[in-house]
Amino acid sequence: MKSVLLISTLVLTLPVFAAEPPAAPAPTAPAAASPATAQTAPAQTAGSVARAQFTSTVQDHEPVDKLSTLTNDQTHIVFFTELRDLANQKVTHRWEYNGKVMSEVSFDVGGDHWRVFSSKTLDPSWTGEWKVSVLDGNGSTLSANTFTYEAATAKPAASVPAQLPASSEPTAAPAPKP
Repeated sequence: MKSVLLISTLVLTLPVFAAEPPAAPAPTAPAAASPATAQTAPAQTAGSVARAQFTSTVQDHEPVDKLSTLTNDQTHIVFFTELRDLANQKVTHRWEYNGKVMSEVSFDVGGDHWRVFSSKTLDPSWTGEWKVSVLDGNGSTLSANTFTYEAATAKPAASVPAQLPASSEPTAAPAPKP
C-alpha cells in the first residue's frame, strides 16, 4: 500500500514538475528585454571638458596663448583640451567649416585628467567661422568652440620720402672764403 501511495504521489507531482518548464520561459522574457534596458543605460561615464581653447602652439603640455581670431596670412592653428573623468574612452576633435566636417582626430584617453590637442593647416581662402567639437565615444558633444579666420588687412605701403623735382640748372656750392 505504501508503494501505491508513493507511486500515486509521484504521478500526481509529475504534472506539477512538467508544468514548471513552460513557466521557465517567462523568466527568460526579461532577459530578452535586457538589450532594451542596456540601450537606455549609459555605457560609460560622460566625463567633461575642463578647458578648451585655440592656440598658436602647445609647449610643455600647455597652450602658449588663446586665440579667437586668426588672419589668413597665418595658416596653422591648434585646438587644446583638458579632459576630466574620461579614462579609457575615445574622444574626438571634429573640425568644421561652413557646416562641413573638414577633419576628425580621435584620441584614446589614458587617465582621469588628460590633455590632448589637434592642429589644422588652413587654406587662406577658407575665411569665416570655424568650429571644433569635442565628442565622446558615443558621438555626444562634450564641448564646442569657434574661431574666426579672416582676411589679413593690406599693410600700408612703406612711405618713401618725396623726391624734389630735378633741376635743369647746375647747383653750385658756395665758394670757400679765401
